[in-house]
Amino acid sequence: MSLAVLAGYLALALAVFRAAWADPGGVLYGASDSALFAWYLGWIPHALGEGLDPFVTSHLNAPTGSNLLWSTPVPLLGLLTAPVTALFGPVVSLNLLLTLAPALSAFALFRALLRWLPAQPAAFAGLLYGFGPYMIGESYGHLHLTFAVFPPLLLIALDDLLTRARPPLRTGALLGLAVAAQAMISEEILATSALIGGIGVVIAGLGHRDLVRARAGALGQGLLSCGTVAGLLLAWPLSVQFFGDQRVHGNIQPHNVAVSDLLTFVTPTPAQLMAPDAGLRHSARFTGNAVEVTGYLGIPLILGAAVIAVRLRRDPLVSLFAPLAVVAAVLSLGSRLHVDGRTTRVRLPWLALENLPVINSALPSRFALYLMMAVGIIVAVGLHRAALRGTRTARHRAGCRSGRGGRGVPFATCAGLAVAAAVMVVPLLPRAHVTTPTATPAFFTGDAVRAIPAGSTALVLPYPYPTRTEAMLWQADADYRFRIPGCYCTIPGPDGRAVFNAWTDPLNSALVAVEQGRLDADTALADPAVRGAFEQLAPAAIVLGPTPRRAELSRLMTGITGTAPTDVDGVELWLPRR
Repeated sequence: MSLAVLAGYLALALAVFRAAWADPGGVLYGASDSALFAWYLGWIPHALGEGLDPFVTSHLNAPTGSNLLWSTPVPLLGLLTAPVTALFGPVVSLNLLLTLAPALSAFALFRALLRWLPAQPAAFAGLLYGFGPYMIGESYGHLHLTFAVFPPLLLIALDDLLTRARPPLRTGALLGLAVAAQAMISEEILATSALIGGIGVVIAGLGHRDLVRARAGALGQGLLSCGTVAGLLLAWPLSVQFFGDQRVHGNIQPHNVAVSDLLTFVTPTPAQLMAPDAGLRHSARFTGNAVEVTGYLGIPLILGAAVIAVRLRRDPLVSLFAPLAVVAAVLSLGSRLHVDGRTTRVRLPWLALENLPVINSALPSRFALYLMMAVGIIVAVGLHRAALRGTRTARHRAGCRSGRGGRGVPFATCAGLAVAAAVMVVPLLPRAHVTTPTATPAFFTGDAVRAIPAGSTALVLPYPYPTRTEAMLWQADADYRFRIPGCYCTIPGPDGRAVFNAWTDPLNSALVAVEQGRLDADTALADPAVRGAFEQLAPAAIVLGPTPRRAELSRLMTGITGTAPTDVDGVELWLPRR
């Protein structure tokens, strides 16, 4: 049964990401963010294979460099997909992982719930968790947020420690391995899972004080074992991240922007297949990136979960996950309540958490992951109990007629539950994913790139910054032969706080302004500071690839270098003499 469920999840994932598999290396989901993750998937095995530091490098943001651990480098996933990357390139590895992520996340919850539920309702909960609006929305470039197998593993570990009396040291050690693995995929999911897990333990403790008192020692031993194992495994990366070069301070994202609006839970967005214009007008007002508006549940699912939560409030799973769903929903609202796009003065519990270390960089809207997991479990319990009632009723009637009980869930009950499940799921169906085509000029993948000295700095244009990341993909496809100024990555600004590659000198400011059409080449050339910054950078090569403002950028580079470019395999190349 488990293999059949996994196969079903994989088939559904392939259907969702079918555009990528029509051209595996030629499209991206999420453009800039996806390019960032593709770069990391290639960089990790390359750096380890070449004996380079995988976490701090000047291959981006040259010559200063970047501490990659502040930019979600997913090193574990880079290692796991190294053979795919070597054969087919990092974009194929990225699309493979984006496809596997919802299926494996759904399967992890399915396997966890088999401890308490039959396969069918457990599979339904996994479906909601792995393919709900959160997972589909974050698939637009946020690989680290879609590989969400850790929360179900944490649920299993806490169950082993609190209710099943498994050896705490062994269970804690296994949890420590999972913690270390999750940290090397997404520290944010690790931190928010720990917060939700801790709140879950408190909720369970309030309802089962005797059990918690009896198992408090085992829980403590397990957590100590977990911390020891995880601490040993993470000592190197965490020391580099928090004490190494190019570390940043404070929160990475602005507060009170990427939050759930009070109407988010009932308002469809453009990501849903069924999204009437009235709903879209409201969801367009919500603050933050549209990709982060992922808390939509739909009215049928909310009503179904609410009815089950009230009627089955004494069920152990419902009594835990119903309040946990409320907590996750409230946390997703952020520090101040947003209503239909307006920020009110109403303060919310997240305000007390948003300045804590590590958790301060988490985005509240992403608690939608735990909200959907909790709601999925509640509904799964309700479906299971309804099936049991239908079976008992059928057996009673059969027994009255024949003196013997019936077997199995009656067809009418199965049909009714299937209809109820469909009514709750249909509003969540996603619209077809939008893809961004990507193409690397032949220069970067052929022998011509050897004109750039290995390990040197090359100014690759268009200059890379958060919304223009082609240069990073081209560098990855060139097997990281050269370093590039600029990047879409997290670096410390002048005050040490995080910035996404601010334009800090006259040269890169001029390059971005020309590329955006805000400045012409003649004006940039008239500024001696631009020439001075170029001389200070002293690139071994300038490579200009396809871009809408290519002619103007070419005039700028020709004016600065004093030489005309050479057309080579789809790019313009300058090799300044030093």
